[in-house]
Amino acid sequence: MSIKKDFLKFKHQLKSFVSQGHHKSFKKKYFKQHYSDTKKLILFFVPAGTDRINGGILSICTIYNIVKKLKDIHGCDVVASFLPGKSETDYQYRKFSNEMIIYTFKEIEHYFGDLDFAEIHIPDVMISAFNKGNKRMAPFFRWTEKIKSIKINLLNQNDLFMPPIEKIDNVKKMFPNTTMTMAHKRYATLEKRNYYGVPLHLFSAWLSPTPYNRRAFSEKENLVIYSPDKIQWVPNSSTLTKEAILANLKAKLPHYTFVEITNMKYDTYKDYASRAKFVITFGEGLDGYLIETIFSGGISFAVYNEIFFTEDFKNLPTLYSSFDEMNEKIADAIKQYDNPETFKEYQDKLDIIVNKLYSFNMLENNVKQYYLHNFDFK
Repeated sequence: MSIKKDFLKFKHQLKSFVSQGHHKSFKKKYFKQHYSDTKKLILFFVPAGTDRINGGILSICTIYNIVKKLKDIHGCDVVASFLPGKSETDYQYRKFSNEMIIYTFKEIEHYFGDLDFAEIHIPDVMISAFNKGNKRMAPFFRWTEKIKSIKINLLNQNDLFMPPIEKIDNVKKMFPNTTMTMAHKRYATLEKRNYYGVPLHLFSAWLSPTPYNRRAFSEKENLVIYSPDKIQWVPNSSTLTKEAILANLKAKLPHYTFVEITNMKYDTYKDYASRAKFVITFGEGLDGYLIETIFSGGISFAVYNEIFFTEDFKNLPTLYSSFDEMNEKIADAIKQYDNPETFKEYQDKLDIIVNKLYSFNMLENNVKQYYLHNFDFK
């Protein structure tokens, strides 16, 4: 981690520590106003570190808000919590606007100690922690033993992050009423339902809790934004580095400014996305950088990743078979689309594809169908 990142992290932790008395008082008051008679609860586990932002966190926050609005269907109050053992003193993600109030698990135990029912949403990267050999999770198992009925939903935000199947089988043995929801249509399939052995339903990813600022070509700048990912971990890995690809681009496009999306608030990033003509994502491909830039009126470049992309994206000229091909062709592609006519024609095509797959109304309906028990694959 860089000195700057270390300093910013320390600054946030210090501020949170100094404010922790106020934070505890706020959460206590919030509980009395919203949860004091709770007997049925929906709990979302979320990552600690409230001075952070990523697509998974944004997506969970959006799903959380939708679930809260469906109380007339599921009849539950909705709350968020860090995992047991996490000593985060803040109660809210600070790098983007959101309404999620997050409790420590000690507070969950204290405030919600007399429940008839609990549904617990567990993100993919946390699933492995849920085993009785993990001493840190002892408070969780002690808490669930007091609840009459438990349902578990595994939030598959990224199929690459799912643990080995035995970890999932372990959760199913402890909690037979287990389901799974998927963030991408590409792997919301009968094959995956059979592999994981639980009812499966598509939620779909929706990253932004607030609207996008869409700009036309004439309003955009000679700006290329790019994701902070390294490229070696993805399935379409390469001997090329991200730095080599960027150096090649900067040499061929000296009139363009290049900005990495890192260490910035979400609203700042969204402003960059609306001003940029182009984005390059070096990660999984079908991610927020690609989708949100298109929603903001831009054109996206990525390596086609068959784990995430549906057939709708296949053979698009700005999705490459490898990072080597990207390095060879992307500068010429940017020059090709750097005029109003070709830019608009291709951007309209991308816009149609992403709007078919990702819309807030679609996500709302998918979550509603989940709570009506109308699963895609039972």
